[in-house]
Amino acid sequence: MGMSASQARLLYLTAQLNNLSRKGQAVSDAKIRLSMDTEEIQEKYINALNATRLFVNTNIFSSNGTTQKSEYITLENLKAQGLMVSDGSKLLGYSYQQVATGEKESILVGYEDDLTKPVYPNKVVQTNGLQAPSATASGDAATMQAIVDSTGLGTDDLEVQSYTTVINGEEVELNSIAIKSQAGFEAIYEKMLNEAVEGNLTNTLQQNYVFDVDTIDMSKYESNGIAFFQGVFDGNGVTITGLNGTQGLFRDVYGVVKNVNIDGANIKGESDAIGGIAGYLGDGGIIENCNVTNLNIRCELQNKEYAEGYDSERCGVGGVVGYNQGSIRNTSAQGTITVPHADESFGYIGGFIGANTNPEYGDEDNVIENCYSDVNIVLGSGKNYSNSINGFIGDDTYETIINNCISLGSITTITGETINGTDLANWGPVIESNINNMMALDTRNNNDVLYWESTENPSFGNGTREQPDSLRDATETLPDGTELPIWLTPGTAGYDDQIQASGKNNNLPVLNLSGLQSAGLSTGEKEVPDTSADPIGYQQKPIYEEVDVYETQLVEDPNFSISSMALEQGLRSGAYQLVKQASEESTQTVSLNGLFYEVVSLSTCSVITDEAEEEAADKAEAEYNKAMQEIQAKDKRYELDQKKIDTEYNAYLQEEESIKSVLQKNVDRSFKTFG
Repeated sequence: MGMSASQARLLYLTAQLNNLSRKGQAVSDAKIRLSMDTEEIQEKYINALNATRLFVNTNIFSSNGTTQKSEYITLENLKAQGLMVSDGSKLLGYSYQQVATGEKESILVGYEDDLTKPVYPNKVVQTNGLQAPSATASGDAATMQAIVDSTGLGTDDLEVQSYTTVINGEEVELNSIAIKSQAGFEAIYEKMLNEAVEGNLTNTLQQNYVFDVDTIDMSKYESNGIAFFQGVFDGNGVTITGLNGTQGLFRDVYGVVKNVNIDGANIKGESDAIGGIAGYLGDGGIIENCNVTNLNIRCELQNKEYAEGYDSERCGVGGVVGYNQGSIRNTSAQGTITVPHADESFGYIGGFIGANTNPEYGDEDNVIENCYSDVNIVLGSGKNYSNSINGFIGDDTYETIINNCISLGSITTITGETINGTDLANWGPVIESNINNMMALDTRNNNDVLYWESTENPSFGNGTREQPDSLRDATETLPDGTELPIWLTPGTAGYDDQIQASGKNNNLPVLNLSGLQSAGLSTGEKEVPDTSADPIGYQQKPIYEEVDVYETQLVEDPNFSISSMALEQGLRSGAYQLVKQASEESTQTVSLNGLFYEVVSLSTCSVITDEAEEEAADKAEAEYNKAMQEIQAKDKRYELDQKKIDTEYNAYLQEEESIKSVLQKNVDRSFKTFG
């Protein structure tokens, strides 16, 4: 049986209804996408209205007076405001060039024989060494003998003896307790410590001591320093090892300490005065002919509350002495001082002396001469300090006579960075004293070696790179009439014998410490130059060459370009930072190629504003209106399409219902006919 026309029409209508349903769904999907597009356009518009740019506000003059004009930041308009941009290693749009200043300087190019200064071979002469006590010598031999007897030790350990030595440049004869063994030292050392604790300062702490032994080991003790020492402590060349504790060998010295070598001391404390030899050297006290090597001081003192009369400003830390009011001669220090809690309010830190507080202005009895400092100072993580921190003397309160000294230590943060010193910090090798013949590292400028001949208030600004003749020619006459050169240049006899590694490694002049110190040793014989013999050579004198003096200058790079947007993004992200030429008062500085700049905070810079762009906002509004018009037009079109689909769908649906009704009637009639 074939399909009737009604059935065929019904199938057609069903197909059309399905097709219209799909079209309706497509229109519905399109309207959903249109809604999402509307949200995106609105969000973009809001972001555009909220977006800001960095502008430089420059004052311009018009016929109506001064008005304000805003421009996108560029290197050029920032320059007009005295601002530059750094990426951390250079200034954008600039290069550094070495430019001749037109001045000349003398540089050391070598050495040659000085025919006026012959070097003679040495000869051995007999001296007044250790012998029986003398009635004419200084020091109460009977009191000393009683101290020796009280220890129960024999003459192999302790013995009262007399000898002639040199103190403060003059020969003196002393009765002393000769320390001849480790046991002898320990007996005297423990007596000193006990008497200081008990407050008895008139016995062992006032006597004279001379060592007749090469080495002493202090590793069994926790050193808090011998307190209130007032006699003569003559190491006679002894080397003390194993010194560990909160203080150097002495806490306070009011007498004389000489001819002592301290090697490998480890000191960690919170005292307000810490030194490799003594925390405090009192007025009239003397340290001479001593060496401190491989020193490690760690001062843990922090900025905190102190008893009356003390505060953190008074912290004094030095390689030889923490606080000094005495004289120091022919002495060296080498090692490291670490002060992890150092900050802007922290006190006096020096490679050689922490604080030099001469009790009387210009007192000629207080001198520092023929001294070598090679102590590296390591501070905390901060870089900015306004307190007294220097490679030689941390703080120099009053004038002291300073002659023939070397300072080669560095000053860095714990991460190895150079500090930004202002006020007294890192300003010069010493602050207020007048000096003769000094050499020091310019720790603010690539560690160049600078010299000062005869200078008041030395600073890195008045040092010179040219070695003065007076430095080379300085000599010292010993009590026996022997004349020794104080400075030795490379190639000079005795140069290699000095314990001044940094100086020798850099081919620099060094101090003749071994010669000066050996003259003060108390031995039965001594080597002196034999001037009656033929010379074996000549002292060396430096050869200088005149060269042009160059300075680093900033030169604009005409080929460099960067967009305003890229510049802004770098400043906002921190990849770039604003800087300006540093003034002398600047505390927040960065060094670029040896030139110093002050960091300018973007958030507080008054000439730069962060504001909305009117043109950009207008453009965004126009784009928004245009896009919304297109959205609305599409929406109307979709509405018309939907109405058309709905009309056709309803028409087809009614026809379908009509045909289904006819077909159903036919089916019912057939059942009645054949029923």
